[in-house]
Order: sequence, then C-alpha cells, then structure tokens
Amino acid sequence: MAPDPGPSFPAPDKRRAPSAAEPFVPERKWLGALPDKFVATLVDLVSTQALRDDVTALATFHTRHTFSSQIAAAADHLVARFAAAGYPAASKVAWSRGGHTGENIVAIKAGSQPAGRVVVLCAHYDSRMQAPSDATARAPGADDNASGVAAMLEIARLLADLPVRDTMHFVAFSGEEQGLWGSTEYAAQLAAAGTAVHRLVNLDMIGFPPPDGSVTVERDLGNAVASNDADSVAFGAVMAQAAADYTNLPVRLGPIYSSDYMPFEARGWVTIGAFEGEGNPNYHNTSDDVGTVNFDYLTAVTRMTLATLLRLNLVAVGEASSGVDLYIRDSLADTGAQPSPVPHWTSPDIWVRNDASAADNPEDGHQPPINNQPNYLYARVRNRGTVAVPAGAARVRVHRCDPGTGMIWPRDFSPIGELVVTEDIPAGGAVRVGPFTWTPSIVDHECLLAIASAPGDSAFPDVYPGALNHGLLVHYDNNVGQRNVAPVLSVPGGKQEVTLWLRGGLAETSNVMTLDATALPADSTLDLRLSGRLTDGAAVAGFTLAGETARTRTLRLRGGQVGTLGQVRLDTAERAQLDLTVDFSTQAEHLRRYPIIFSQEQDGVASGKETIEITAVKEVADMFFGNPRTMEVHVVTCPWWPRISAANKAPFFALRDALARGYDGCAHCLPAANHG
Repeated sequence: MAPDPGPSFPAPDKRRAPSAAEPFVPERKWLGALPDKFVATLVDLVSTQALRDDVTALATFHTRHTFSSQIAAAADHLVARFAAAGYPAASKVAWSRGGHTGENIVAIKAGSQPAGRVVVLCAHYDSRMQAPSDATARAPGADDNASGVAAMLEIARLLADLPVRDTMHFVAFSGEEQGLWGSTEYAAQLAAAGTAVHRLVNLDMIGFPPPDGSVTVERDLGNAVASNDADSVAFGAVMAQAAADYTNLPVRLGPIYSSDYMPFEARGWVTIGAFEGEGNPNYHNTSDDVGTVNFDYLTAVTRMTLATLLRLNLVAVGEASSGVDLYIRDSLADTGAQPSPVPHWTSPDIWVRNDASAADNPEDGHQPPINNQPNYLYARVRNRGTVAVPAGAARVRVHRCDPGTGMIWPRDFSPIGELVVTEDIPAGGAVRVGPFTWTPSIVDHECLLAIASAPGDSAFPDVYPGALNHGLLVHYDNNVGQRNVAPVLSVPGGKQEVTLWLRGGLAETSNVMTLDATALPADSTLDLRLSGRLTDGAAVAGFTLAGETARTRTLRLRGGQVGTLGQVRLDTAERAQLDLTVDFSTQAEHLRRYPIIFSQEQDGVASGKETIEITAVKEVADMFFGNPRTMEVHVVTCPWWPRISAANKAPFFALRDALARGYDGCAHCLPAANHG
C-alpha cells in the first residue's frame, strides 16, 4: 500500500510572511558565564571557510532545478559531502509526485534512545529562476538555498562523533521550489514507516541579513494542526535564546510558511525554522550568487542552529543539574567560571616536583622539571558544586605536548598517566592527585594538561573526540587545566640553544611573536634564526638583522630588550621553527637561571606564552684570567694572550672576583679596571 501522500502545497514564495515578525527579548544575555561549556565549545568550531566552500560548490552548478540535467550531479555531490562529514552511508532516497521524480539526500546519525522518533535538520538543495518550470536558466541559488545546505553539512560534521539521544536525520530536499514535493514525500515515508518526528528544524535562506542583522526564528502559529503550536513556540524560544547565549544575532519571532517544514506540520509534528527574513532582492534571480552571501552572518545562524540542536539532543548537556562541578584553576584569579580568565596557561593547580621521596613535601610548590630524569606531577581538583564526589568516582588524566606541534587536541598530545581519585572531593573542597611520573627528554618548553571528570560532570574530551585548538578546550572547560613548563638541562654547559615554535591554528592566521629578554644582562645576545619567509612583510621591532642566507634570517636581540615580530602569516596547523641561541657574555652570573618570555598572539588573541629558564654557563671567551706573575687580569682577545703560558692563566667567572684577589685590569684589554 502506497504511503498517504498528505496535502499538496503551492510553489513557495518567501517574499511576504502571513504576519510580521516581532523582536525577541532574551531571558538573559551572555555576560561572562556560559550556559553550557559543551555547547559553547562546539559552536566555536563552526568553520566559516567550510560554509564558504560548500556554498561556492553548490552555486557553481549552472542550475540545481529539480527538472534540470544537473540536479543528479548536485545530488551526487551532496552524498560525497555527507560522506566526508562522517556519514559514509548517506544515500539518495527517491520520490515521485505529480508525474515527476527526484531524490532527497539523507544522512542518519543513530541516537541512544529506542527507535521510533527522530530529530530532523533539513534544507532544500534545488534552485530556480522566477518561473518554477524553467529548468535551463542560470540559477546559482547561493542564498536560496545553498546557504541552508552548507549550514546543515557543517552541523552534521560537528555532530558526527557526538552522543545524541534521539536519532537524527539530515535531509537535503529537492522539489521544494515546485511545491515542497521532496519534503512532502519524505514526511509520508516516515509516517508509513511508523517513525515520528520529535522536532524538525528547517534552514531556508540564511545568508542575506536584513538591515538590522537579525534572524527570524519561525514557529508554527495555526496552519493545518493546532495541537503542535505550543510545543513549536517553546522550541522556537530555545532557538532564540541560543542566539542570545552563543551569538550576537538579534532575533525576530515569526511564523512558519512556504518552506519544507509545512508537510511535517500538517502531520502534527513540531517544527521551527531559521530564515533571514523578507527582502533579498536576489530572490529567484541570477544575482543570487556567492558574492551576495554574508558569511559571517551565515556562520552566526549556523552556530545558533547547532546550539539549538545540542540543547535539545546532546547527551552531556544539562549536567549542571547533577550538583557536581569539578574544576582545575587556570590562574590564581580563576573561580571555576566558564570561560576562564586569560592567561589560561599558568595553572597553579598543576605543578612539578623533582623528588617523590618521603622527604619531599608536594605542597612546597612547583619546581622546573629536570631533563632526562623522572619528575613528579601533581594536580589539585576542586569542587564548586553542591554535591560531594565520593572516593573512586572521579579520575584525572594528564597529557603533554611537544613544542614542535600545532598543539591541536588530541592529535598533538600524548598521555602521561591517569589516576582515580581515592578520596572524597567535598562540595566547596579540593584534593591533591598524584604523583604522575614524567621524564622530559627535550630542553624546551612543554604544555601540560590535566583533565578531571566524574559522573555528572564530564570533561569536554569525554564527549567530543574531534580535533580543536587546545586553548579553546582550556578556556571553555573548567575541568581542564594547563600549565606550560620549561625543562632544564641536568648538566648545563656552553652557549644555550632552545627551539621555539610559532603554531598555526585551525585556519590561516595573522600572528605576533614577542621575545622578552628584559631579565638578561645588557651584554647578552639572543640570536633568533628563522625562515626568511616569516619576516617578509613582517613588522619587526627591537631586533636587528645579524645574518642572512638564501632561506633563513638571523635576528639579534640584546639583553634587557623586548623584540616583536608582527603580521606573520601562518597557514592552517603550520609549525614554524625558530632556533634561539643565547650568549650571556661577561655580566651574567655563572649557573644562574635567567627567564626569557616567549609569547604568541593569533588574530589579536593570546594563544601561548612560555617562560623559558636558561642557565648561564660561562664559556672560555666569556671568562677572565689572572696572571699570577704580573698580577694582571686578561680576556682571551687580549694581544698579550698568546704569550701567556697555560700555567699563568687562573680562571675567574667574574671580573670582580679577580679584582678582589688583588689583580689589576690589563691596560690593553681591560683599561677600565686598570689602576696603574
């Protein structure tokens, strides 16, 4: 028996709504405390470039008219795009209506709840000119509706590996422009299979903002069935509030009309939509091309929609009601609020000790880790919730990251260890966890992450296995703490060399590198060798050019100074190596540790800061030598140096030491210390 086809609908016309949209006044506006860390982190991962690429690819088709010869190629393209987003089983679902056939593209994500009801995110992929039946005219349909399809693909990508409650259908409809044919048939197919639609979100024309920059959240107000109106209004309020919580979009509340939610509403299901509002002059015109799409606006609407679906369907959302809220401080000022204050890479709740014997007190604080020997890492986990976490329920994982990476989680991090918390974590209290044994093997800075989680308070990595910038993870999730450390040489000697890295992000970025050597003696020199490409067009301050080859440049900075390198372009996930050589010369104290601060900004936002402790070791060229026969002190560049026997070269690390022992400065090489 063929499924009930349901009612018929006219060709859609989005130029005039049946009633005016009204401004939405949010319950709250984001003022520093995020409603949900999972939602906040995930919406930040929406890629404007991915949206641009998908809109461009779809608008490149001469037309995507349902009756055209190119609609099949567009369908194949969408199947491939869903597969790339994590849905290899995405398929074409055929429909037939009014003597015409077409294909909807469907990708399904299974949920944890029993089968029988689904959440649908949909957008039509067909396009047209003014005449509904003109299948040959150029119809790029960038806003109508490549914008909606691109948003759906990006949301599907971000949800691919996340646990959801209800099974989700991502559906690209054809036949919309002829009278909602594809969506009408899909609604009939679901009903015939006994599948109920719990909630449906439709995206149609979301790339051309009105003058006030608002988005219209469309709700069911009347239409074929009245019993679903209240739930639609309530669901629309969730979407409107998501815009206030996670974007800067003003919201208007309007009615659903003339789009693919209508066949589902007619079956009594709860539907809403996102729509830019009336007024796009390019509607059903060849001028509806990529150049007319506002991709920042499209990104914001995509984030709003993703936040709505996460609030509805992500398993981990809503854990605040559990009463457990573990956190690891990112700074002394951190109280566990999300996002955490900047800087977030100096956690006082993560520290290293060089000794784990009974004689050592871990509460004595952080010690610089020592290279090539075991070090012992501790973390302090706090509970700002109202419910205690019993012993054995919480766990802490610690990871490290090599400096020569993009510091992308989890790709660039390796585990140090995991421990179960063996004592209660009382509400308002804290416990120390550790030690975790760790042997650094490079003389450089490293990034340490500690991640705490417990039933009722998952850490973001427990929920989302995908890649993201580690700074985003630490900033938004109070379960995660970060401390950057600088392992030191166990046997220092000679000039000190350190490898530094500028790290690209998840997209191309403009960077500023700062090297702060104000703590070093003025006669010290810091030579920074880097690719010449990095300095091309860069804004250089504080450095001088000390050397150049066909591929590299060496920039020199004096002790006591700060050098900056600005407007440095880095590609996605690029790692740019910088080789730093520090020569302390004569004024430095032998074996004293001097701090050098290396920091990076990406697109105006702090992305990393390392304090590197360098041990000053005097080389022969930096030392002073007293001649017991003449009671003069010399340096190796003295013209008399070759004539002095080795037996008459008593070494001193500092000139003052030689003078205190009765030596006088050589009139040739140390005239300032010569007293006749």
